[in-house]
Amino acid sequence: MLNISFAGAGNAAYRLSMSLKAAGCNVSYIWNRSFHASQTLAKILNKPENNLHNLENTEATEDINLLSESDIILLTLSDDSIEKIFETISSFESVKSGKTIVCHTSGATPLSVLNKIPHFGVFYPLMTLSKTKPVDMKLVPFLLESSDKKTHDVLVQLSDYLGSEYKECDSEERLRMHLAAVFVSNFVNYILGLAYDISAPNHIFLMPLATETVRKAFLYGHPAHVQTGPAIREDISTINKHLEILKEMEEHKEVYELMTKYIGESSKKIKK
Repeated sequence: MLNISFAGAGNAAYRLSMSLKAAGCNVSYIWNRSFHASQTLAKILNKPENNLHNLENTEATEDINLLSESDIILLTLSDDSIEKIFETISSFESVKSGKTIVCHTSGATPLSVLNKIPHFGVFYPLMTLSKTKPVDMKLVPFLLESSDKKTHDVLVQLSDYLGSEYKECDSEERLRMHLAAVFVSNFVNYILGLAYDISAPNHIFLMPLATETVRKAFLYGHPAHVQTGPAIREDISTINKHLEILKEMEEHKEVYELMTKYIGESSKKIKK
């Protein structure tokens, strides 16, 4: 059984710690700059319904040095904080001796920021995670990067505990996947927000269309192969009707015109 501790108590720490404890891993300590956030997460992890394996209680701590008692420390921190907090953690005797592995969970931070110690890696969940929305970790792919075989084996073990698929990739490939994820998640969410503004209070009726659009986009090679709508048909009459509706919505109109332009150009490239 692995003893795991977390530096950070945000969205990633919340979902990963709950899932790992549910899978039978002992989550020893939660440290965060805000001790209140650490306490809140520890209390949730110690509820009977979240500790079905009767593991030791998770402890919230203000003493970051206690993380050194773990087999692995997961840095579930913002990209700007990883190097700063790692400066402290890298000084632990258990870390310097190689007893404790340190891994971050970032998509954009390279593995090399942790290279001062014997065993280090990346355990990056390619999924949007939040405290308010449960997620089935079996559906979350993990991108792994390791300094050595010991670290690699532990990260594979974590993936297996969660029942998750994983892929080994270097920092450059992971950064490209992180960028692609921004398009798939953040940008799509922004577009859905524009659609909400236009359609509310009837926005809920768009959910089946949104679900089918994403599903279909991954089934036939490049998503451009299944593109539909007035832009690809060069239906100028319908496009003008839409622009008339948007004439008082400057942001929405600008996005509509830009997307229409590039959808048309993308279609012509695919046809070639």
